[in-house]
Amino acid sequence: MDPFTQALFAFGEPAVFITLICATGIGLIIGAIPGLSVNIAVALAVPLTIFMPTDQSLVLLIGLYGSGIFGGSVSAILLNAPGTPASAATIFDGYPMAQQGLATKALRVSLIASLYGAVFSVILLVLVAPELANFALRFGPVEIASLLLFTFFVIGILSGASLAKGLLSAAVGMVLATIGSDPMLGTPRFTFGQTSLMDGLSYVPLLVGLFALAEILDESTRGFSQSIQKFSLDSEDRERNRVSFRDLKFISLPVIRASAIGSAIGILPGIGATIASFLAYGDAKRASGDGSSFGKGDVRGVAASESANNAVVGATFIPTLALGIPGDAVTAILLGALVLQGVTPGPLIFISNPQVVYTIYLSLLFATLLMAVIGYFAIRPLAMTLRIPKIYLMPSVALICIAGAYVARNNMIDVWIMLGAGVLGFVFNRTNVPVAPLLITFIITKPFEEALRQALTRSEGSFMPFLTNPVSLTLTALVAVAFALTLRRDLKRRHAVPNQKEE
Repeated sequence: MDPFTQALFAFGEPAVFITLICATGIGLIIGAIPGLSVNIAVALAVPLTIFMPTDQSLVLLIGLYGSGIFGGSVSAILLNAPGTPASAATIFDGYPMAQQGLATKALRVSLIASLYGAVFSVILLVLVAPELANFALRFGPVEIASLLLFTFFVIGILSGASLAKGLLSAAVGMVLATIGSDPMLGTPRFTFGQTSLMDGLSYVPLLVGLFALAEILDESTRGFSQSIQKFSLDSEDRERNRVSFRDLKFISLPVIRASAIGSAIGILPGIGATIASFLAYGDAKRASGDGSSFGKGDVRGVAASESANNAVVGATFIPTLALGIPGDAVTAILLGALVLQGVTPGPLIFISNPQVVYTIYLSLLFATLLMAVIGYFAIRPLAMTLRIPKIYLMPSVALICIAGAYVARNNMIDVWIMLGAGVLGFVFNRTNVPVAPLLITFIITKPFEEALRQALTRSEGSFMPFLTNPVSLTLTALVAVAFALTLRRDLKRRHAVPNQKEE
């Protein structure tokens, strides 16, 4: 039986299919509740995957990821507070539509745009990832080390609004990854005499702390704000809230353009869906002409934002599968979950584990279709979840964090690692330092170090292969250009602030 058929038949198993349905539904709910992001949902689910088969664990994580992005638009439209950062741009026109009695229409347009963007990126993933992997198979240690170094800089430079803060986060992730045993010699590094740290920091408590516990700490300092729905969908005029063929035609071009933008952003490591949604929103506003209706309830603004952030989902798997480089924080978590299952993403995965690749393809596609079906019939129940008080919700999540950190290795030190990572994530959030670069660099530091040391061993300690290799030189030039452009952007912002104060 060929790998595609095996992967397809796996979805016929009751356990796998039920897991997909439950994950999609839970992802919609968690995405809809402000304060519970997709990152938190996937991070908390990773400890469960340790006890699951590979196909079932992939279905669980991808189902949460794919549906959670759309779920964020529910609170963005009804509460003027995005359930996930990726839906921040949806507020600009979604909430004004709700104020005009068109909340249901905004949610339906968001669902249609999300479906198109997600399917668009899955098709792109199927077409591009194998070709990129075939190209990457020609790489030796010099090219791999150069590519991963390029990734470090791209993540640090392009993640977040500040160049210095992005690079700081990436540097912290690299330092944390060096704790443990030397990959070449096996000697301990930064273990401080703790034998439990010989294998390095455990992945599961680190990500649970950085995302879930950090958010709980942040919410606790704000007094666990109440989430109260501001609009009742039952009182709306059903005729006005229908999405007509004319509406579909009106949003078609913005959705296509936004899906392309989202997919392009998703391929670049570390940038994420939030930036994609804002770029797509800005593009739709420019393409509309005067753009005067945007920000006042223009349906194209909702469609552009939601199609872009959902298009990122499939596209982030392109570098993850083909190169072993996570496209964003969630795929970094998924990559770690695959490693826990004994599967190493990278160019060889298409040869050594083709069934896993097809399972990912089908999981993304089926999760998207289920999201559309469940989302259409569950818009009103999803709106009711916004009434859950966080004073009850967050302590429950905190208990899950502790249990998830401990169950990975049944080691109390993992709970302390989770607590430390939570404090670090809280400090990063309060100081606007992006967390995603830390997690991604933590994952790719080990393969970078191995490739670098293999290359230096072959050249007897000489860096000349890096200075003469075409791939290395090209990537270095791209880093220099990205660094210069970002530095120019930061300088412009610094000059703009004093000018505004003077005015």
